[in-house]
Amino acid sequence: MATFWGAETGKMQPFTGVQSDKEGKFTLSYQNYGQAQALLALDKDRKTGGLVVLEPKSAPKEVEIKVGPLVKVHGDFFCKELNKKPTWTNVYLMVGPNARIAQCGSKDAVFSFLLPPGKYKFWGYGADVQNVNKELTLAAETPDLDLKTLDMEATVIARHAGKAPPAWKVTDARGAKSEVKLSDYKGKWVLIEFWGFW
Repeated sequence: MATFWGAETGKMQPFTGVQSDKEGKFTLSYQNYGQAQALLALDKDRKTGGLVVLEPKSAPKEVEIKVGPLVKVHGDFFCKELNKKPTWTNVYLMVGPNARIAQCGSKDAVFSFLLPPGKYKFWGYGADVQNVNKELTLAAETPDLDLKTLDMEATVIARHAGKAPPAWKVTDARGAKSEVKLSDYKGKWVLIEFWGFW
C-alpha cells in the first residue's frame, strides 16, 4: 500500500509504502497538501490490487480498498520528426483531479504499469519532444492494454538542431540596434542564453 508507485524496474515498487497484516489492515500517514490523494494497494505477487481516491476535506480515517485483477498498461515512444526514440522519457498516471499514483522513467523510451481497472490520465514527456496526454479507461475484460508506439512531436529547438537558426525578432537590445541580424556577427563568437520563469 502506498500513495505513489514507481515502475522503472518492470515491477511496481512503492515509495514509502506499508504492508498490511494478515487480516488486510494497515496504517499509513501521508501529507495531502490540500489536494486529492490516491491510495493504491497491490498484493505481493502483483496479481491483484485496488485503488481509492481521498478528497482532502472529506477523507475518512478508515478506508476499505477492494482488490481485483490488475491491468497491464504498456507501450513505447518514438519521434517521427526526428526519426528516433527520445533519449529519456517519463510517464505519470493520475486519477481523480490530477492525483499522481504511478511513474515510469526510461532511457529506452518504454513504459509499463500494473493498475486496477478504472479511469486514468496519462502524461508522457521526454528529451527534445512535446508532451503526450491521453485519457485511459482500463477494464478487467482487457487485462493487457498495449498502447503500442506513441508518436511524440519534436520541440521547436529540436527541430532546428544542426540547422541555421530562424530570423531574430528583437524588441529591445543593449549595445545593438533593434534591427540587428545574426549574420551581422559572422566570423565572431556569439553566446545566446535562453531563460524563463516556470
